Formats: sequence, structure tokens, C-alpha cells
Amino acid sequence: MYVLIVKNEKNPELKRIPNRLETLRKIVGNEYIDVIKYKDVLIVFDEEGYKKLLPINRTIDGLNIRGTFIITGNDEKNQDFKDLTKEQIEEYTKKFQLEQENQMEEGEELE
Repeated sequence: MYVLIVKNEKNPELKRIPNRLETLRKIVGNEYIDVIKYKDVLIVFDEEGYKKLLPINRTIDGLNIRGTFIITGNDEKNQDFKDLTKEQIEEYTKKFQLEQENQMEEGEELE
């Protein structure tokens, strides 16, 4: 399925991954994951990120998401994950894009 993977201090990255719980767990880095509904998508993240003192990646509706998280489509009928639509990919890539000044590559200097 097509998802967006959002790592700390990185822009969202479109990836195609198998629709398996094991794969989601591996990407977020923990066996214990949490899933929240956000608008028309699902956000999958490390349930224990706060206990592990992972850095805050993004804040979504007042919730600090720590560590890598995944944005998937929401198959409400079958209560499952699904591909993001083209529109969702565009919307959430833009929404979770880092500010330009935060995108400096290592070794770059401010002018």
C-alpha cells in the first residue's frame, strides 16, 4: 500500500509497503503501536515514544507524536489500512513539510 513515512526532522516520504502489521511495527520501531484517526487518514506511531524519550516529531491536534510515524489511508468498511489517494498524498505531504529553514543539509552555512 502507498503510505507517507514521516521521520524526525525529515519531510514526508512516499513509500509502497506491504499491508502487514509487522511492517508497520518495523517502520515505527516498536512492537507496540498506536493508531489514531486524523481527518480521513490513519496515523500509526510508537505507543511508547514518550516513555523512551524520543524527540517530538510533529504535533497533530495537540498530540505530540514522538519518533517516526506513518500516514495511511483508512478503510473504514473493513477496519483496515489502505493506500493513500493522490489527493491525500499531496495534502499530507504539504501539511507535514518542514519549514524551509529547517531543511539545511549538514555542512551548509547560513548566509
